[in-house]
Amino acid sequence: NETDRLALLDFKDGIKQDPLQIMSLWNDSVHFCNWVGVTCSPSNGRVMIMNLESQSLVGSISPSIGNLTFLTGFNLKNNSFQGEIPQDLGRLLHLQYLNLSSNYFVGKIPTNLSHCTDLRVLDANVNELFGPIPDQLSSL
Repeated sequence: NETDRLALLDFKDGIKQDPLQIMSLWNDSVHFCNWVGVTCSPSNGRVMIMNLESQSLVGSISPSIGNLTFLTGFNLKNNSFQGEIPQDLGRLLHLQYLNLSSNYFVGKIPTNLSHCTDLRVLDANVNELFGPIPDQLSSL
């Protein structure tokens, strides 16, 4: 799916440091479903899981992440992502697992994560977030 490929490339563009050079493998020499940290659904070929835990990545999350509409798992634990958690994550209606812990995210947890009605795990521990957990998330 071209939408998924472009969203992944936008995510890659948000990476400022990649000491393990895993993003160098994110190119058109192989199908995006075979890129490091990406798992696609065997039935529809759409991106289901992004698992980039402990890859020493520095950067921010592109708003295009919201275009990965079949994403069920998103794990960026233990990297050096910074900036705000994008509101666009609220467009991932199939998201079940979101781990943003041990990064440098700032600001508040987006209230529209409550749109992710399948969300079962949200871990944003060890960041620079402030404010209460949004009341809207209590409906999950």
